[in-house]
Amino acid sequence: MLSEAIGDLTTPALAVALSPFPIVAIALLLGGPGGVRVGAAFSAGWVSGLGGMAALLLLVASELSGGGAGGGAQILFGLFLLAAAWRTWRKRPLPDAPAPAPAWIGALEAPSAARAALVGAGLGGLNPKNVAIASAAVAAILGHGLAGKEAALALAAFTLIASSTVLGALLARAIGGQRAEASLDRVKRFMIQNADAIVITVLLLVGAKLLADGLATLLA
Repeated sequence: MLSEAIGDLTTPALAVALSPFPIVAIALLLGGPGGVRVGAAFSAGWVSGLGGMAALLLLVASELSGGGAGGGAQILFGLFLLAAAWRTWRKRPLPDAPAPAPAWIGALEAPSAARAALVGAGLGGLNPKNVAIASAAVAAILGHGLAGKEAALALAAFTLIASSTVLGALLARAIGGQRAEASLDRVKRFMIQNADAIVITVLLLVGAKLLADGLATLLA
């Protein structure tokens, strides 16, 4: 059922939405010279990259599985996310050390709209964690027996929820104007400072849920 599938997709979609990196990127762009114009280009690239990658995964998985999916995929992606959480914890900075800014931030210093769109597409569609989470979402879609229009609607819901923080920041800046910049800057600094803790928490929660759902499917 479509509504049940969307319910199952909400948790992995929120995991993507709460990732610090797209939030930092959109906040940085919206506070820069290009403002809403460049932020809109990044948002379009992000949605296109994430949605296009998820659609490709759905197409490939549908062909390979013949429209069905078991719990094995959810277990695999759950273990991947738990391993990613462990790796992030091992690489976290020392408690008193300042959190380093992501390396790709330099690419967003006064970028053109085209460059911002490319960075958005890369962050949305080429991030290995996003690929794993989107793959789990695709497994859930197929696991509910959705195909055709219903599968497309479920995938669109996943992409929209996963993009809600990026699109919400863009909307806040477009409506609030310069007054929204201070709030976005505070969000950006918070996300950079607490990036590892946020990523670890999200990966643990989603990884554990996928692992539990996969085991429940196999044991049913």
